[in-house]
Amino acid sequence: MNKFHHYKFRNLAATATLAAALLASAGTQAASFNIDVSGAQSINLQGEAGNTVWLVDIGANALLSSLDWTLQLSAFAPSSLGDMQVSFGSSSGLDAITLSPALGDKSSGKGSYAGALDMSPYGIAAGADGLLRIEFSEAYKDAADGVAEGQWLGGSLGLGVTAAVPEPANAALAALGLGLLFAWRRLRAR
Repeated sequence: MNKFHHYKFRNLAATATLAAALLASAGTQAASFNIDVSGAQSINLQGEAGNTVWLVDIGANALLSSLDWTLQLSAFAPSSLGDMQVSFGSSSGLDAITLSPALGDKSSGKGSYAGALDMSPYGIAAGADGLLRIEFSEAYKDAADGVAEGQWLGGSLGLGVTAAVPEPANAALAALGLGLLFAWRRLRAR
């Protein structure tokens, strides 16, 4: 093989290696989001009207991989701090997982709570719209409908997010594009 062809072969090999690395890394991109919870209210049971609901754009089909929290809560009597909860799921609200940061605390008043959780086993993901639904609610309704039972005074929810793995159709399209690139470069070399 002469020097000219050897150079082209190495250039093509480097291009192929780079393209393969880009395809492989497409499913492993991670991001983090810090959500300030100040002002959220727990009013009714999960899924009922009146609760504070936020939609956070984390990327289409992105997976919630970790969660950490540092929170200051206030529960209004007769409700307890342990009744306050926050749910995470797709924008449809049908596939949520719920966290009670003060679980077991039967007192009213104020409290501070911190913790972390690996969320990857639960498979909570945003839908195609990229929106993660966060709902603040009560596990048990002590007061009349529409009456707030708790206030999220401050603190934050830290969300670790992993980008979705490309669908097979997208990977096939990328492979086709690489094939066309190689064919074009080969024809050009002649």
